Amino acid sequence: MGETQPATSASRAYGLSRIINGVKQPTIFLIICIAIGSLAACSRPVSVPAFATPTAVSAAEVLGETVVTTPVPLTLVPWQSPDGRVQLRVPQAWNIESHSDAGRALWIWNAPNQRGLISLLLIASPTALETSARQELLLQTLNQLGATNQGDIRTDDQGRMLVEASGSGTNREGRTVPLWMRVSVQQFVDSVAIVVMSMPESDIALIHPVADQILATVNVAPLPTVTPIPTATPAPFTKDTFDQDDGKWFEGDDLRRAIAVRDGVYRIYLRMADSYYLSAPAEIARLDQHISVDMSFDGSARIGTALRFHARPDDTRDYVVCWISPLQRFGCVRSDGDKWQTMQDVTDSTIIKPTEVNHVEFTVKGDQYTFTVNGSVLATFATTMPDAGVPGLYVETFDAAAGGLFDNVETS
Repeated sequence: MGETQPATSASRAYGLSRIINGVKQPTIFLIICIAIGSLAACSRPVSVPAFATPTAVSAAEVLGETVVTTPVPLTLVPWQSPDGRVQLRVPQAWNIESHSDAGRALWIWNAPNQRGLISLLLIASPTALETSARQELLLQTLNQLGATNQGDIRTDDQGRMLVEASGSGTNREGRTVPLWMRVSVQQFVDSVAIVVMSMPESDIALIHPVADQILATVNVAPLPTVTPIPTATPAPFTKDTFDQDDGKWFEGDDLRRAIAVRDGVYRIYLRMADSYYLSAPAEIARLDQHISVDMSFDGSARIGTALRFHARPDDTRDYVVCWISPLQRFGCVRSDGDKWQTMQDVTDSTIIKPTEVNHVEFTVKGDQYTFTVNGSVLATFATTMPDAGVPGLYVETFDAAAGGLFDNVETS
């Protein structure tokens, strides 16, 4: 699982700088339906690296309409996703459809007469892909589209990797229709965007004047990193068996994470490798505090508890956290404005149960912290953190998506 010591930099936990490796990532299954020119195609599920784009099978598998002889010139108009995070310019009056799945979002624009397609697939990526990984991603896309590149892969001045390609489909009359395609891969702060453009070769004159403009306008803002606030009125303390959702804890489902009160537990599942998350209940901030919780592993994640958690005006966070891992290890760190300092080195302990429920308690009185797992004190240390805060739950991933299941939370 690649556990390392915390770093004192402003980077996220332990200063990790790993690059996503397609060989190490789990596979995913996603159906993408596309319409290319006068041809419609819908893919079967395909297994691909988690950071890579699932793309359609050959357009020849599905029949389309007869080619129209007088296509309409393209006029670009601004578009943005409902949350405002993704922006680009697309052809006016093209029909849009969208799909989403764990860690991925897809938008498809189809020409009114099905004579063209633009698709944008956004994949959560916590660290930037190396050049070789982006090139592999581009080649995988071409391969699954059944396309042949018509020149060298190039990188433009925005760092976008792209290539033009050719493919073919069959209309309902059984005639082969040659297709022009352009595929690009672009790295953003925490996501990779794969854009596919396609038209019948007879319509290339329409798309060529605007193809560069479309790619130049693609922009993806980072997902917010601040901890969302629960909706309930802050209470002095929390006692929760998660039999129902009463708004005390944040719930949400997006590219980064799936968090919900369900089936009698509070589940925090992080869809991105090499990431972390803190969830705090709606409580009144204080100095001395205690939290006890039953927790179990959902994959290879570190899970734990935090004390004196609070957000600064600049959206950085202060807290002290102690965690356990299914490798039967534990450790503790302190965050000052998201800068990390080790409080307890990573240590092995057979007290931790990798496949069973662990009862965890964490207490602070004054400057003294005590971390207890399954009735055994694993760590005690002192550190001065003058600001009041609240207890919380903690999950951290490394090489793959993972999470934790929490129950019987009680604070004081």
